[in-house]
Amino acid sequence: MKVFVITLLMVLITGCSTINNVFPDRSREYERAETMPSLEIPPDLVASGINDSMSIPGESARVAPSQGQAITSSTPASTTTIRQASIESINNKPLLSIPEEYTAAWTEVDKILQNAEIQVNEQDQTTGVVNVSYSIDGQSENRGLFTMIKTWDWSTSADAQDFQISLTGVGNKTELIILDMDGEWVNDDASNSLLTTIRDHYNLSHTQ
Repeated sequence: MKVFVITLLMVLITGCSTINNVFPDRSREYERAETMPSLEIPPDLVASGINDSMSIPGESARVAPSQGQAITSSTPASTTTIRQASIESINNKPLLSIPEEYTAAWTEVDKILQNAEIQVNEQDQTTGVVNVSYSIDGQSENRGLFTMIKTWDWSTSADAQDFQISLTGVGNKTELIILDMDGEWVNDDASNSLLTTIRDHYNLSHTQ
């Protein structure tokens, strides 16, 4: 029995020595351990590099404006279009094209005849015809008392002619022609001067 106990103790002692060799005690080494330096990340693995590689081709970087920075628009500033009447020719006959619909053009022409002191004998907006007396020299057969007093010219034009001013609405514009009293489309010095006078007054009033 004693031999068995002695043998068992020897086995246990031998086993502990073997375990210590396989699993040595490193508690002393842990106490002497030092702090390792921080891990350095390679430049190609930095977040900014990753973000650049994930950008969409063809898309430029968009930077939000900082506080107080003005936001400029690439849209060009709008420009105001000046409407101008123009004289056109159809079959060698002059025609004044007014860039307004009929009702507005009729009102404009009525004002022009008054401002130009052209005598209006009769007018009918329904038919679009205005009968006037006009001469190249005096423009109107009866220029009015105020004009004659201002210029001290009491004479009247002996070569005044009667014309019909005809207005026709064509969509968003109006065509104006000069007719004689028989309704014939005329093309002479006096009628062309009357047409030019109406055009010039219209364009002048729309550039001021």
